[in-house]
Amino acid sequence: MEKNRKNKVMLISFNKKLYKLKAIKLAIKEYRNLANFNLKQKGNYIQVELKDIDKEVKQVIKDEFCNYVLFRSKEN
Repeated sequence: MEKNRKNKVMLISFNKKLYKLKAIKLAIKEYRNLANFNLKQKGNYIQVELKDIDKEVKQVIKDEFCNYVLFRSKEN
């Protein structure tokens, strides 16, 4: 593990009625160098767990990731 990463876990939940699984998977692919991602589907939600987040983007990654998912959801 790199020195500039911490083990804190961040959980983001996306409502399936509003967000597309394909868009979330594309966002994970684009952001994969900034954190470790784990995707789970629970009921009406798609949950994305982020671990080992690069400390340089830790304060903004949630907002930026969600914006990117929203952008990708509108594309299709």
